[in-house]
Amino acid sequence: MISNAKRVYALAGFSVEVRPRGLFYRKTYAEDDWHGPYSSVASVTLMIARQLGREIAKRDEPHQLPQ
Repeated sequence: MISNAKRVYALAGFSVEVRPRGLFYRKTYAEDDWHGPYSSVASVTLMIARQLGREIAKRDEPHQLPQ
């Protein structure tokens, strides 16, 4: 295994919908339910960023060196 190999991850896209109750989001091409409501753009983008962070960690886990 090469520890410093370059790894690039294509991450899922998200759709955000503005409704009278607030902002809702979901993965663009998934049949998931909408997540929300969120009161601000900052809140909904933070939740999307957290999901993307978990996705990167999950994909990169097999490449981590034992500690």
